[in-house]
Amino acid sequence: MFVPNQFFEFSRKERWGIACLLSLILLVQFLPSAWNTIFFKPPVADTAGLNRVATEVAALMESEREAAAIQYRTKWKDSSYRRDRWKNDAHYARSGFYRDDGRFDRRKFYRDSGRFPNGGYYTKRPYENRPYAARHNGAGNNSYANSYRYPDKRLPIPVIDINAADSAQWERLPGIGPTLAKRIVGFRDRLGGFYSTRQVGEVYGLVDSVFNKIQPFLRLGDVSLRKISLNDTDDKSLALHPYINTKLARVIVRYRSAHGPFREVETLRALALVDDSIYRKIEKYLKIN
Repeated sequence: MFVPNQFFEFSRKERWGIACLLSLILLVQFLPSAWNTIFFKPPVADTAGLNRVATEVAALMESEREAAAIQYRTKWKDSSYRRDRWKNDAHYARSGFYRDDGRFDRRKFYRDSGRFPNGGYYTKRPYENRPYAARHNGAGNNSYANSYRYPDKRLPIPVIDINAADSAQWERLPGIGPTLAKRIVGFRDRLGGFYSTRQVGEVYGLVDSVFNKIQPFLRLGDVSLRKISLNDTDDKSLALHPYINTKLARVIVRYRSAHGPFREVETLRALALVDDSIYRKIEKYLKIN
């Protein structure tokens, strides 16, 4: 009788053979790593030996540098070494301004190079500002009180009209550069003119120390302020004035729309945003048509 399961079974010997084969495969696979883990001992690093070698190498390099430096200094102290070194250089040999020991002869250079007029030279040291021949050959007196004097390049500080001066005139004041000069002129144009010299100190970037320095040179000439019509100007145009911000401009227009045109500038005191200091600033730039 045919039994299908007989093709899917192993005999006792076959099962033992398969078990031995699998054991050998596992042994070959894991034996090397297990052997290294159990019996391998990592080598001990000889740090003492390495440190000793590094110390010896550093000492040797230092001794070589010191020996080279001593040899160089010894050779350089020998005047014959310097003389031979400079004489072998064609450029320095042609110049003729070096001594036999190789040093540069400054006096000979000043006297014979021909680069200084009248056989003399001038330096930045006041006590040396006499011709070389006069100082070393006995010519002239020995007093240095009347030596060379540098011209005074400082220009007198002008007094300027704050309503008429341009940026170039502002730049002549101490502490005022091109940027500050442009800011002052722009601030004056947006205001409509200055009515007091103190208004210059309100320019952005102009510190108090600089303003106090230039204030004696500021003059208020003819005052002709450009005034804004309080009843005909909209809020955007009002806000362009440095003393009127956007919020105050809107309040002025709303008040005018609610109560009708302004009859006098002093009516602005009724607004909550206008205190005495703000009113004193803006009243000179407003008018009633």
